[in-house]
Amino acid sequence: MTTTTSSSVSSPVPVSIVDPPQGRRLLAVMRQECRLMLAERTLWAVGLLFLLLVAYALGNGLLQTASRDRAQAAVAQADRDTRAAQRALLESILAGTAQPTPFENPADPSRMASGYGGHHAILPTAPLGPVALGQSDLYPSQFKVTNQSRVVFMNPSDIESPWHLLSGHFDLAFVIVYLLPLLIFALGYNLLSAERENGTLRLLLSQPLRLRTLLAGKLTVRAAVLLGPAVLLPVAVLLVARQAGLAGSPGAALWWWALLVGAYVLFWFALVVAVNAFGASSATNAMVLVIAWVLLVLVAPVLLNLAVTQASPAPSRTELATRQRIVTAEAMKRHADLMSTDYRHVGRGAILVPRDGKVEIAGRALGNYLIEKEVDEAIKPELDRFDAQQAGQQVLLARFSAVSPAAVAYEGMTALAGTGTRRQARFEAQTIAYHEAWKRFFSPRIDARDALVPAEFDRIPAFAWQEEPAGLVRGQAAIAVMQLLVPSLLLFGLAAWRLRRFSVA
Repeated sequence: MTTTTSSSVSSPVPVSIVDPPQGRRLLAVMRQECRLMLAERTLWAVGLLFLLLVAYALGNGLLQTASRDRAQAAVAQADRDTRAAQRALLESILAGTAQPTPFENPADPSRMASGYGGHHAILPTAPLGPVALGQSDLYPSQFKVTNQSRVVFMNPSDIESPWHLLSGHFDLAFVIVYLLPLLIFALGYNLLSAERENGTLRLLLSQPLRLRTLLAGKLTVRAAVLLGPAVLLPVAVLLVARQAGLAGSPGAALWWWALLVGAYVLFWFALVVAVNAFGASSATNAMVLVIAWVLLVLVAPVLLNLAVTQASPAPSRTELATRQRIVTAEAMKRHADLMSTDYRHVGRGAILVPRDGKVEIAGRALGNYLIEKEVDEAIKPELDRFDAQQAGQQVLLARFSAVSPAAVAYEGMTALAGTGTRRQARFEAQTIAYHEAWKRFFSPRIDARDALVPAEFDRIPAFAWQEEPAGLVRGQAAIAVMQLLVPSLLLFGLAAWRLRRFSVA
């Protein structure tokens, strides 16, 4: 206490005691909270359950990606072996030691352009693939490219529902997006209400301890309990099992994934704090949080999907299939004469041997080529309309996905894991380009009846996957992180405003 002296009167003026550093108080709260939680069976149950869920989800993701990698490696090897065998057969035919058949003639460009010589376009698994299987179990990761119409060999995925959000195998993204908020609620629904109901909150705040410091200590301990299994365990497993590394593009994706999970956890903890700040009972807090989870995780994505479908409806898959059948039937009628010569060349391999750089093409093979060419040209406007409409839907979904933090987190995780809609669309676009290059190589040779020679096998187009630019992936992750941080800060601001009026009684 200090005094102010006057010539006539001296009166004491009280000065408020300066609070001790809140940093030391925060550490003390955290130590005490750790002791209390370690003695609490609920923490052990929640922590063990979450650890088991994360371990199982990671194991399932690794199993699925390893199985897909093995299957793709087998397909690629089969393509190489088949091409080598076809080249060897062609060399034998030209040497006069073997004769072709109407169905196996590597000198015939119509046969090599069809399923006999078709090659696969393969979408490789990204280093972070196991954390979010995403589209990988819904859309094909490989297509056998031939001279058929792409509507046949690509078999466009579900046209009616372009956004398969939060569905598929049990993976780490499912655990984090769906289940982690519930575990956060289990640890934080009574963050302040329990202390007030037990009568200890008034006692704690009678000490030189701010309410915000108490909340920060409780939140930090609870967040560490969940972020350890959610972030550190997956990072360690990916470093060992997938050789993701901490440098380069895989390392950057790993860091951004950790940031995204942290931002998602922060949002739900911010919601917990905001609900607690209103001073309701523990039961009321739990009910409000569960309702919020249902609305934000289950209802909002479905309503968003329905709204986008209504605003930008895609062409009907049934309509597309019907159109394809009609066009195919009309083309088959026009080329019925060629299609009826199915077995005319059977047993007459000598006439299929190349002569003077030309080859006789079996009637059915030529008919199939002409039919597929006409179908491709006739159906192209329908496919272009579908592609444009689906792209428009994805733009709308990306624009308004912020209404659901679950949607934001899921889309960001699948983008980093390489299983999102954008990478799948990129793969399909590259497959379409490969299909066009395939037709450009074979169509002129079929029309001119030019025979293939072994040297041309090296010039047959091969699919080479071009990965997404790393900056594009990081940009989408950064946007997702910001879309989670902004509402988190707003919730913390709401909580700070309410805490100023908080009653400890």
